[in-house]
Amino acid sequence: MVTLKQKQRIILKHLEGMSNRSIARELHMSKDTVNKYVVEYEKQKSELLLINPEADQQELIQAIVEKPKYNSDNREPKRVTPEMIKAIDECLELNEWRRANGMSKQQMKKIDIYEYLVNKKNFNISYSTVKRLVKSIEDRHREAFIRQEYDYGDVCEFDWGTVKLDIGSSGYEAYQMAVFSSAKGGYRYAMLFKAQDTPAFQQSHAEFFDHCKGNFKMMVYDNMRVAVKKFVGLHEKEPTKALTELSIYYGFNFRFTNIYRGNEKGHVERSVEYVRRRVFSEPGCDSFYTLADANQFLAMGCMRLNSQPMSNGNIPLEVFQEEQKHLLPHLPKFESCLYSENRVDKYSTIMVSQNHYSVPDTLVGKMVSIKTFTNKIIVYHDNSIVAVHERSYKLHDWKIDIHHYLRTLHKKPGALHGSTALLQADTHIKYLYEHYYSGDAKTFLQVLEIIYEKGTDVVTEALKKLELLSPMDMSADKVRVICEHNQEKKNSIKVSYTDHLTEKSRNTLSAYDRLAALQSGKLKKEAV
Repeated sequence: MVTLKQKQRIILKHLEGMSNRSIARELHMSKDTVNKYVVEYEKQKSELLLINPEADQQELIQAIVEKPKYNSDNREPKRVTPEMIKAIDECLELNEWRRANGMSKQQMKKIDIYEYLVNKKNFNISYSTVKRLVKSIEDRHREAFIRQEYDYGDVCEFDWGTVKLDIGSSGYEAYQMAVFSSAKGGYRYAMLFKAQDTPAFQQSHAEFFDHCKGNFKMMVYDNMRVAVKKFVGLHEKEPTKALTELSIYYGFNFRFTNIYRGNEKGHVERSVEYVRRRVFSEPGCDSFYTLADANQFLAMGCMRLNSQPMSNGNIPLEVFQEEQKHLLPHLPKFESCLYSENRVDKYSTIMVSQNHYSVPDTLVGKMVSIKTFTNKIIVYHDNSIVAVHERSYKLHDWKIDIHHYLRTLHKKPGALHGSTALLQADTHIKYLYEHYYSGDAKTFLQVLEIIYEKGTDVVTEALKKLELLSPMDMSADKVRVICEHNQEKKNSIKVSYTDHLTEKSRNTLSAYDRLAALQSGKLKKEAV
């Protein structure tokens, strides 16, 4: 293709009087090319000079000085065949199927399609032609977007976002932010969780609906794993048990967006980025003592954003107050947890998300029921709670309560010293063991039973007294006696007769005593 500089040289040499043949020979180009640009120049120049009423002068000037270009609108690749187009279509359809079935990382790129056509199908085609064909085929499927109108209390959208925060001075970690956005007024609500799992998914909905004092008629989700159990074909999705339970309890309908169609829930797509940036981006707004503090800060930030006018002049909080009148009835908060059953292993633990949690050692080998919440694990056996643990979000972590192993430790007291149970025990319990019973694990286990019965503070006070009275004999029986004695002293209440009626009675009796004394003295005088 002739460049603008080459075109300039052709015209300048033509103006100098050189023939087209000489110009072509000197510039090493075809005489036909030189003829083309010379004729084009003379024609445009004559039109410009004659000021043709039908021609735009600015357009003519621009045509003279513009860069040369070829008209390739009607040109088709010479080697492209219908069979080749069909093969590319099949590759793109396979890509779409893989995206729908969670195999997006196994899609064929343009270079893969090119190598497949050349090596497997034996087509003679260039890579640049394949790229143009793929682009033209994909452009065929471009869609137009239709603006939607929503009624009050009709539609709400949900999505997840990631926020990096420093909570508890443990360093910056990724936390999951559940974001709700109403379609009518753009009212936003968000909560932070440690993981994007089923309990967090259900709890976020329960908290949001409780905040709204009702719930929307339709919820919109993308293809998140906590909402979609599996794909049935390209467009049908089967909901998870967690979403089905929420839908049945609260009475809302739901729908899923198509794959890679964020515009189908555009309100919440923008809300995730907007809330994250407006709430946590300023200096000092990304560090908190606890997750509860971070959630409180996030709730205040959302309310601040909801009180500000939007681009259309509406204030989300005011629109939401109107929407509340049209929501479905307010229900008690849904219990958001993941229910499961597990068998207690030989370490007297159950496993939840690759973490171990202890249960009483009498349950080894038995089946127990487990409720997994966002912040705790509750274990049941025969409809009774047998263990409660703070939930761990680490990997291969062990949460051990030493109280669950007392029966086994009584049989194997030597195993206490280096046990995980002792290492994870309360700081006060470890101190009592190291200070009083480091050499007598058997007695400590007996004292430990008193600790779980009476309390750590009560036993600590008793041990201090016993150390003064009998430092050489710190038996569990003596600890129990002192604990019970201290409890009796606290329960004994000295009755103080200082009420008004008692005081009046005392004064009356005192007056009678004085009167009696006077009377007795008078009688004695008369007798004399």
